[in-house]
Formats: sequence, C-alpha cells, structure tokens
Amino acid sequence: MHTVAVDILTGFLGSGKTTLLRHVLDHGLHGKPVAVIMNEIGEVGIDGRVVTGLSAVEKMVELSSGCICCTIDDYRFDLAVQEIVETTRPHLIIIESTGLADPEPLVDRVKAAGLGLDAIITVVDALDGPRHLRETRVARLQIEAADFLVLNKVDLIDSGAADRLDRRLAKANPRAERFRTVRGVIDSDVLFATGVAAFRDRARRADAGDAGHLHADGFASFVYRSAGSLDQERFERLVARLPRDIVRAKGIVHFAGRDWQCLFSVTCGRPELTWVKLPAVAENQAVFIGRNLERHEETLRRQLAACETAGDGPQERRQTHG
Repeated sequence: MHTVAVDILTGFLGSGKTTLLRHVLDHGLHGKPVAVIMNEIGEVGIDGRVVTGLSAVEKMVELSSGCICCTIDDYRFDLAVQEIVETTRPHLIIIESTGLADPEPLVDRVKAAGLGLDAIITVVDALDGPRHLRETRVARLQIEAADFLVLNKVDLIDSGAADRLDRRLAKANPRAERFRTVRGVIDSDVLFATGVAAFRDRARRADAGDAGHLHADGFASFVYRSAGSLDQERFERLVARLPRDIVRAKGIVHFAGRDWQCLFSVTCGRPELTWVKLPAVAENQAVFIGRNLERHEETLRRQLAACETAGDGPQERRQTHG
C-alpha cells in the first residue's frame, strides 16, 4: 500500500471539529490532495455535507451507524482506506472521529491498516470543556491522547477562564502543543501533516524574507540533508530526545545495513518510524519545525552529523519489510 500519513481529529460533542476541519481544508493545505473519513453515529451523516465540495477534498467517506473505534469492523475500515489510497493517492488522510470516541483504539486501527500516524488533534470547547472534563471520561481520554490541543470558542469566555482551562489542559497532557481559536480559525500549518518538500520550499522562502504562516505563529523550520547512511541507534536516540521546542520532525533517512529506508516522524515528542522502499530518493532529508530554533539548530546539526557513517562496511545487510 502507498504510504500515507493520517491525522486523527477528535474532541467532545459540539467542540467545533468540523468547523476547524472545514477552515483548514479551505485555507491551510496549499493544494495538497486530502481524503477525509468522517465517523457519524446515526444512519444519516450531517457533518459530511459541510465538508464535501471543498476543492482540497479528493475523497469523502462516511462511516455511520457506530463508533469508528469499536463498532465499525476492521473489514469496513480497511476497505474504506484501501479505496481511498488506490483511487486518489492522497497526500493526507484526515479521520474525524465521533465526539464520543476514545482515540487510542483508532490509533491501533490506523497502524494495523498500514498507515502512518501523523498527529492526534483534539478540539476542546472553551465554554463547556470544564463540564465535559468533570462529567465524561472520554473527554479526558481525548485530551490525554492529543499531540495538539485546540482550545476553541475562546470568544465565549474571558481571558482568566481561558488561562485556567489552558493550565488544566497542560496538567492533563504536558506533552501536547496548545493553540487557541475562535470558530476553528487557525493559521498554523503545524497541526496537519506537510511533506518534507513543502517545508523545504518554505524554509527557502523564509531565508528570502517571506516567513509565511509558520513565523506568524512563532514557528520556524530548517532542513537537514546528507548523503550516505546513518547509524540507526544514534539517530533513534537523537529523535527520542529532541528539545521540547521542536514540535515536529519528519523525513526519510537510510540506515547503515538496511535495504529499506526509514520514514520517521516526531510529533510533540512522540516518535514514529516506518519502513519504505523509495529507490528514487538517494539522500537523507529531514525537516525540523518548532519555536526558538536559533537556540537549537547548530546543536541538532552537529548531532545529526555525528549519526553519519562512512558506509555500510562489511556487515551483513539486514532485510527490513514494513
């Protein structure tokens, strides 16, 4: 199966998931083909009608009459994924789960289907979020699983209440990066998967003085490239211990002794490594995205250089298949 990144968009009922999704699809993915799997409880899907028709959406699949994480069987889920990948070859699949879903079982389903998890994005209702946290276990699970927490509808509460809820979210999930929005309007490209090539282009534009959305949100990026192979153990230690300021890191690298390349992704401290065979990609290439990069770039480049090897040497090459 063609390797595709998946973002899981979750959040309790009424938090504003579909509103945020529509805004991002309409404004934030820069022409990349996107497929959407939308989970509805009930025979008739409503939210799907809000999303279909957007120019960025290559394919829209609704899985209704049950929660995607527990009552929709593996066959139906895998069939939907296979149809999407084979017919549209999307840059990204976004799964919007029902507001009553625990994201963790869905993460397992995504990985079992041969897809790469990019990020879990949880939308929190600024007005009703405190009540949801008090009264429902699933709201807490959605927050604890998140890579990114979006505190939505902040226009409905005062700044003091927003700050108190923000501190509560940070305590529940200190790893997650947090954003505040009104009606799901968010400029950051960091939430949803973007390929290395796109960030390479943005890094060039930033060097030329066109910082774009990344800098507007306080983010910057730099790209690392090298020829040859990397030491796998050193590289895995490096990506597992990235500074907290590094919100995302992703790319394709080749390890000494491996026939297949490693497609790696680090999102808010959570590393994911999968194996791919891309004969047309000869060099290692990776992008690092975060805040305060001027503090970290030189050190990270030095550490990455320390992962480089002189070659595979006489050791037997190991076969790696997914």
